[in-house]
Amino acid sequence: MIVSSSLDKTIGLWEVESGKILKQFKGHSDHIMRATFSPDGRFIISCSSDKTIRIWNIETGKEWKILREHSYSVNEVKYFSDGQTIVCSIGYKIQLLDVELTKKIQTLEGYDYSMVCADVSQNSNTITAGSEEGKIQIWGL
Repeated sequence: MIVSSSLDKTIGLWEVESGKILKQFKGHSDHIMRATFSPDGRFIISCSSDKTIRIWNIETGKEWKILREHSYSVNEVKYFSDGQTIVCSIGYKIQLLDVELTKKIQTLEGYDYSMVCADVSQNSNTITAGSEEGKIQIWGL
């Protein structure tokens, strides 16, 4: 399976071989910037210009959790390998969030340009983020 995010506010879950859509997830009220699988493959996490992060249960096709209270569009979201922590780029900062407790763990901020992408290394000890000015930030954890 692969997952796709769309400007039409939907997320698609696709079967690779046939090219057929298996499920469609709806709930965001603006463009979906990114959607990706959880490490265990049971969930899809998505972020949007609607300033939310949403977690979807793949089996049921229903929204499991919404993370709100963001001041800016959420441009990127990725799971750490533990499946418990996520990194996201929100406006001028990078946040680490605990998925289960829906709370902030750490905020990395102080940048002059919006952070448009973020990623975490496979061993979860390094975070990288790119800004709209073309600079890359790297943090060791």
